[in-house]
Amino acid sequence: MLNQRQIEILLEFCNHSNEYLTAAYFADKLGVSLRTVQGDMKVIRKELEDETSANLISKASKGSCIQVEDRDEFSAFVNSLYQQYTTVSLNYPTSRISKILLLLLNRHRAVPITEMEDHFYVSRSTLLNDLKKVEEILEGFSLELLRSSNKVMIDGSEINKRRCLADQDLYLAHIKNERGMLYIDERQLAKIKNILTETFVEHKYHIMDTDFNNTILFLNIMICRMGDGFYIQPGELEITESLEEEYEISKDVFDKISRKFFIKVTEDEIRYLSVYLRGQGNNRDSDTITQEMDEFILKSLEAIKENFGVDFTNNINLRITLALHCMSLSIRIKYDMQMKNDMLEYIRETFPLGYDISAYFAFLLQQRYGKKVSEDEMALLAVHFYSSLLEINNRSGKTKILVISSMKNSMTLLLKQTLLRWFSEYISAVDFVNPMDVTEEMLDDYGVYLTTEKDEFFEKGLAMYVDTFPNQHDYMNIKLNIDGFKDIEDVAAMFYPELFCTARSSKKEEVLKTLCDLAAKHFQVEDLHSQVLQREEIGSTFFSKNIAVPHPMYAVSSDTFVAVYVSKEPILWDSEKNEVNLIMLMHVGKNNNQAFQLWNYFSKIFADKSLVDKLIEDPSYDNFIFWIKEALETGINNDI
Repeated sequence: MLNQRQIEILLEFCNHSNEYLTAAYFADKLGVSLRTVQGDMKVIRKELEDETSANLISKASKGSCIQVEDRDEFSAFVNSLYQQYTTVSLNYPTSRISKILLLLLNRHRAVPITEMEDHFYVSRSTLLNDLKKVEEILEGFSLELLRSSNKVMIDGSEINKRRCLADQDLYLAHIKNERGMLYIDERQLAKIKNILTETFVEHKYHIMDTDFNNTILFLNIMICRMGDGFYIQPGELEITESLEEEYEISKDVFDKISRKFFIKVTEDEIRYLSVYLRGQGNNRDSDTITQEMDEFILKSLEAIKENFGVDFTNNINLRITLALHCMSLSIRIKYDMQMKNDMLEYIRETFPLGYDISAYFAFLLQQRYGKKVSEDEMALLAVHFYSSLLEINNRSGKTKILVISSMKNSMTLLLKQTLLRWFSEYISAVDFVNPMDVTEEMLDDYGVYLTTEKDEFFEKGLAMYVDTFPNQHDYMNIKLNIDGFKDIEDVAAMFYPELFCTARSSKKEEVLKTLCDLAAKHFQVEDLHSQVLQREEIGSTFFSKNIAVPHPMYAVSSDTFVAVYVSKEPILWDSEKNEVNLIMLMHVGKNNNQAFQLWNYFSKIFADKSLVDKLIEDPSYDNFIFWIKEALETGINNDI
């Protein structure tokens, strides 16, 4: 590998292509002797011997210059030089851990500890500490770090090793492997791009730009691994799908690659690329949706309606979009090829309700396929749900209320008068019906459904529970169901002073237990804590900088509220090492469609990046409400 000064010399040639530069020019520019420059030039010439895109030519008395043969490959070559030039020093721990991973993944046998000490210029204690971090990373890919007294190696399947390389972005490291070849080489990527383009055109295979770029990187890992003698072993990959078209494409791709890169390609490698292409799902113009998939999507949308109060079941476009998306997603889930999504944080923060619906949908997918859906994939699904949410029109005009109750007339009269007194400006009628007399026609005639019994109408998601003698909590819940959030004050009313607490520091488990206990006592609800923990299992509830919004998997009552915890010190929240200071436990009342608007207001709160810092300075309830209103007002004004 060229050293830093030699890279500078080569970059200078690249920046002055077709110009002759002398050794004296470089000696003066770099402050070194002519002998040093002459030595560097020999190394550079040797480096360029295998380079096909350009070569260094010299003329007596004029000096030397770069002569470009292939401009695309030369551009990639220059890019590679810049990357090498800016490579992070070994002294940075994260960089060293990445390089330790690369070193171990590129060895067929165990590596002596002493060799690693010399290679990374670190002490035994520092190296052992780094290896613990490496071990933590490997666990996520079903890989094991095997250690003896003086040797270490990574054990596991080749497919899982490649998953580790891709997920940890190790393929982006400009580090030479054991064969002196860069693990990512811009010139190599340019060659792969040309081969894929040629093959896809031949087969009339349609692919989106993002997926095309990901395929280039995926293939780069395959080529590097095979070039180093690492192959997928027979039995590692059990494919049950029919992949005729993708197989023919993969076969043609590798036929060109084997000749271009002089590597042997096995049948298992061809099949591995085949299933990857099927997982992209972009060449499926003629595909039809299976009845099984259509039924799953419909049942999922019915479950979403029951738990989120949003009815997508008649949205044919969404059903088709989700079905086509899930046909390729199911392949990615099954074969551990889930996509990365650079928009995850933006989507989670800007479209929180769409993201949370997608998290629940991902939970249903997990039950179906037996494997967890990544948060990156959840974000891709969230876009579909959010687009459909925008299509749902807000309710307008006077609302009719139907109360399903088996109470005597004398009791219903009191409840009816209370409801009319509270909501006369919003409603046109309050009618009562015995549970036995409910008909399908009634379900189309009313805007709000209440019930005085926690029976099937409550459990199945039709009616919201109301106490026989309604109190202030019932008033807030019903008003929200009828009219939604009309202003900032309505939103602020969801934050109760009794559900607000602070601490200097804490742990996630303690925070969740504290908030759930406070809410359970205040609203007389059960099972809140277990439902919150269940939701945490399907994906992180970290939504924005220093903010988490835990919430139950399923609503446990008709109450809508937010319980708040402010910690002076950051709290480790999830496996991605996200830290939070502000925790807002949200509970959206059961069967209260309008209450889900609260998520939209939370996106305004997330947009205020200084909110948490201001809160930590004075973590009081009054200060919290003040800054929440400020964030909401700013966010709403920005939307106008």
